[in-house]
Amino acid sequence: MPEKKDLTSRRYTISQLKTHEMCDSIIEQLEKAISLKEDGLILESDDVMNMLSLEVKKIVAQFDEPKEKTENLNLDKSILPKRGKFLAENDKVVLRAVSDEDYENYMEVSYECSIMRSAFKEDAFKKDLWESFLSDTAANFSIFDKVSGEYVGYCGIKNINVENWELVIELLKKYRHRGYGYHALVVMLNSLMKLTGKTTYRSRVDSDNYASQNLMKKIGAIPNGISEMFIHGKDLSKFQEENKNLIDDKLRKLAKEFHVAPIDLIGHVLEFRIDWKSTNL
Repeated sequence: MPEKKDLTSRRYTISQLKTHEMCDSIIEQLEKAISLKEDGLILESDDVMNMLSLEVKKIVAQFDEPKEKTENLNLDKSILPKRGKFLAENDKVVLRAVSDEDYENYMEVSYECSIMRSAFKEDAFKKDLWESFLSDTAANFSIFDKVSGEYVGYCGIKNINVENWELVIELLKKYRHRGYGYHALVVMLNSLMKLTGKTTYRSRVDSDNYASQNLMKKIGAIPNGISEMFIHGKDLSKFQEENKNLIDDKLRKLAKEFHVAPIDLIGHVLEFRIDWKSTNL
């Protein structure tokens, strides 16, 4: 059983608190499935994992916001590089479309960025995660160091079938705060603009993820409100009341930038808008 964590501690981010609020039942099912497998009850464990897979897919659906207006359903994806094919590069990074060869690297970066690491013990969970990553509605690109050729992480577009393309990026810890994220996004956005003509993007960032906020500002993103994720209605109000102690001077300053009350940053994510213009590095 995982060690119990004090989720009221400030060392846990708002995002982690929010995810724990949402995932308690999922974590409980995962622990049950692992216990059953350890006891040799493979079929029973698989049944629990199938139910868990359905819940995870519901969560992913919230990220994808299927109700959003679809503008690009007829986008010809053949204009984008096929799996494993080169997209673009500069003196620091090389980007290519993800391929089956990237599986282990992707799992490593996903594991590092996850707070549900015990889920990675289950092949069914990793299978669903990988299939979602390779979805035809996504456009993801592996990032490699230009000199060493080592895998750095990935960046991409979460869903190309919606009006507002949302940026995604995750890097291995050892490559963070070294300029790779900035270079990768600039190279990707320059290339996508040439290939698709797309210039307007969105990005959603946790209100206490200051590194990602700085990255968005560095590429020219501007505040564009806040949005709900995972928690809604009465559950959101309850979550805000229970965690209002997390409001500090940084959050108050951020609330002014986004023209919202500080309490609204608890349980919401920041929305950035990017109006891209070709940038030389």
